[in-house]
Amino acid sequence: MATDAEREVMGLMLTTNAEMVAAVLRGAEDPATQTVMAAIAATRTLGVVVDDTLHALVRRARAEGRTWAEIGQVLNVTRQAAFQRFGGGQTPDTGDEPLLPIAEAGPKAVRVLELLLAEHWDELWATFDDRVTRAASVEIFQSALSTAKKTFGEFVAIGSPTAKVVGDYTVVDVPLACERGDGIGRVSFNADEQVAGLFLLPADAP
Repeated sequence: MATDAEREVMGLMLTTNAEMVAAVLRGAEDPATQTVMAAIAATRTLGVVVDDTLHALVRRARAEGRTWAEIGQVLNVTRQAAFQRFGGGQTPDTGDEPLLPIAEAGPKAVRVLELLLAEHWDELWATFDDRVTRAASVEIFQSALSTAKKTFGEFVAIGSPTAKVVGDYTVVDVPLACERGDGIGRVSFNADEQVAGLFLLPADAP
């Protein structure tokens, strides 16, 4: 949970950046000190600070005994979506139904793998979250696909997917039938249903 000092810093950053943006939107008297470019940078910072603040407030609400259902209602999302976004390794509410994978997780994972195997990079990239797009590249996936084909041979068929919740993510394993053995396509989705991980693995992978 955030300390008093951390909460003070977050509050100060929120106030400072919001005041700068508001001044530019209203039309600052001194354009040299309140530039549109500075406001853009401040707005970008605000997004990060707001997200950190929201996480801190949710942790505080949980510490005060609020349920994931109550938090989800305030955020206009489901209890599951709230838990997946803010749970961070916490357990669901005692007595509640188990968390379920995101809707249509299996078909979505199959579609992602179809795009990968067909090397439709632009469409595939559109499914990724920001973390994957920053960390990965087309070359990385081309290399992984080439290695998998050398190991297993050409891909022949895609099997029936199975989905489960692991921490904050929905993880889907999709059997892949290949010329020289079977493999698994593993796709993980975040709470916003974006692809947060994509792997080609041996059939006996844990």
